[in-house]
This record gives sequence, structure tokens and C-alpha cells, in this order.
Amino acid sequence: MTTSTGTKKKTTWQRIKSMGPGAIVTAAVVGPGTVTTCGLSGYGFGYALAWALIFSVIAMVIMQFMTSKIGIVGEMGLADAIHKVFAKNPFRGPLFLLLIVAIFCGNCAYQAGNVVGASVGLGIVFGPYRTLFCIIISGSALALVLSGNIKYIANVLTGLVFLMAVVFLITAIIVGVDVKALLHGMFVPSIPSGSLLNAIGLIGTTLVPYCLYLHASTTASEKAVDKEEALIDAKYDSVTNAILTAIISVSIMVVGFSLFQRGETVKGVADLALGLEPLAGTAAKAIFAIGIFAAGISSATTAPLAATYVITGILGWSTDLKDKRFRAITTVVFILGCVVAIMGGTPTNIITIAQAINGVALPLSVCLVVYVANDVGVLGSYKNTAILNVEGLAVVVITLFMAYRTFMVYAPKMAQMIG
Repeated sequence: MTTSTGTKKKTTWQRIKSMGPGAIVTAAVVGPGTVTTCGLSGYGFGYALAWALIFSVIAMVIMQFMTSKIGIVGEMGLADAIHKVFAKNPFRGPLFLLLIVAIFCGNCAYQAGNVVGASVGLGIVFGPYRTLFCIIISGSALALVLSGNIKYIANVLTGLVFLMAVVFLITAIIVGVDVKALLHGMFVPSIPSGSLLNAIGLIGTTLVPYCLYLHASTTASEKAVDKEEALIDAKYDSVTNAILTAIISVSIMVVGFSLFQRGETVKGVADLALGLEPLAGTAAKAIFAIGIFAAGISSATTAPLAATYVITGILGWSTDLKDKRFRAITTVVFILGCVVAIMGGTPTNIITIAQAINGVALPLSVCLVVYVANDVGVLGSYKNTAILNVEGLAVVVITLFMAYRTFMVYAPKMAQMIG
């Protein structure tokens, strides 16, 4: 069978092998924050909150379908589309400023957490050389982004995603899992006493605002000729990577619960790996540490890239990775993230700040995705269907509730840390 452009239709395997934007988003999503949140949720509540992971990956697929249309059909990133749609809106100034500040500050905090998390993974194996590791990790990730080749970046991050899936799944198998209890937690929602914030955290670390901009921009960069085929590719890409995200996240939850069952003390990301040694030996500890490192460095590559896509797109500048302004902004985020990682304290504190900013940026970004996806000037006949709008509005409502709860919890914590 051939497509509308006369090319031979791809097989399912060919579509999966050509994954790109979805893998970049998964690499961005599964960072030290995800490892910490999933591990501590498993440690504190077993498999009871696994449903939150399933919801979050479904929501991620829904939003990615909209952003892929913006990138493929609209041939622009989400930030570029927002710039176009709101060009004559009297509130564009405050809106653009809020987006730039929220995403820039949030991604600097995320970047610091990513770099610290990756250094923790190295530290578990090689010793506590935090400053040196932070510099090496930041320099390596920056060099990858400054290569200016989005396809090469996608291939490297795809490899890291599969590496994470393998090492975390192997670790979960080693420690053991009650499959029946896990399936119950995945498909029978419950919120045990004291677990609401953890459930919100699980959703928030998967449905990350900057990933919406990252996905649209990387999809647009592929410059699809046959849009129908490209949209089908995008669906396979998003669903496949959503499954990988779920496998990774659930596996980490399994490890956290296993450590609780065996009486280990877990307070942070490093404890998840260190706690495995008396349980399953040094090999399991090293395998999990490799996963933590992969999660950190993959996300450390994408956070500055996403921040730059937002800033350049909103300002109407070039989003070419080789553009001087694009490179300059990216480098600034890398440097700030590295400095904060070295000087900024524990990963938990950094992640707390990032989550607080995320609480503001996520509902705003989700609303903007749904709004732009209904704009005829951007998508024409490909604008959202009624069903997709209902799904999108459901995600909007959930993220608004998350924002409220996040503000109520994290605002006092941030005030205490600043004070």
C-alpha cells in the first residue's frame, strides 16, 4: 500500500524504529524527580497510587497528539504558535512574560535537579565528587545540544530511554513484584490517607509543562512532507514512549515498595539504590545507580533545550539549534543549572522549587495547547475534534486542581527555605 505522496506505507516496526520526538519527551520526563517521586510513593503507599501513573501517561498521549498536530500541520513549535495566535491580543505582553519567566525559572530548577540527580548516580558507584560530576554532566549535555543536530540528539536520548527501561525493569524483577496487587493499583484508583500530594506529584512529574513545548518544536523540526503519515508516526511514537514511561515509573515504584517491605530507610533518590545492596547485592545497587544517572543526564539535555524553544518562540526569534541567540540562551540555562546544582543543596529541595513553579506553568500551558489546537489559522481542518476537546478539558480541570493543591503545600515550604 502507498501513501498520498506515492511512498510505500510503513510497517508498525518501521514506525517504532523511527521514534524521535516522543523519545525526547520521555527522556525529559523520566528524570531524578520522577525516580524520587515514584520511589517514595512506592515506599510510602505500595502500589496504591499506580493508577496516577496510568492516568498521567494517558494525559501525556492526549496532549502530545495536539502538540504533534501543531508541529506537523502548523509547521511550528507551540511557543511559535502562541506568538502567532496572540499576536494582536491586548494581554499578550503579560502572557508572554509569565510564560518566559515560569518556564525559564522552572527549567533552571529542573536542570539543577537533573544534574544533581545524575551526579548522585555516579557518586553511588565512584564516590562523592559532586562538583566534578556536575561540571562533567553539564558539559557533556551542553556539547550534545550544541551539536545542532536534532536527529542525533533524538537518537542518543532514545538509547538512554531504552537503557532506563531495561535497568529499572531488571531491578524490579530482582526485588520481586506482586503482579496481582500491582494491577489492582493500576486500574482501581484509591487515595490512601496522606497520599494526595504523592498522587499529584506522580502526575506532575510525568505531565511536565516544558515537555509540551519540546514535543511540538522537535516534531516541527522534522519537516514532514506527508502530513497524514507523519501524524500516524506521531501516534505510534507517543503511545510507544508512554508505555516505556509507564514501565520505568512502575518499576521504580516496585523497588520503593520492596525496600519498605524489608525495613530499609528511604528518604531520597540515593537511598533507593543504596538500600538495594543488602537486599540484592552490589550488582543491583550499581544497575539502579546507572538508571539514576541515565535519568539525570537525559533530562539535563532536554530541560535547557525546551526553555530555549519557549523563549525564542514567544519572542518570534529563530528556533534553529545553530542560531547564535538560541545557543546563547541554551548555554545560560546550562550554566545556571550547573551553578545551582553545585551550590543549591539537596535534590529534594531543588525538586520542591521546580514542582512549585510547575504548579503554575502546567495548567497555563495545557490551556494554551487546547486553545491553539482549536485555532483554524494554525491547524485548519486538523483542529481539535469535539472528543479531543473533552479529553483536553478533563486534563485542564485536573491540572487546575493540582495547581491549587501544589500552591497550598509548596508555597509555605518555599517561604521557609527562602527565609
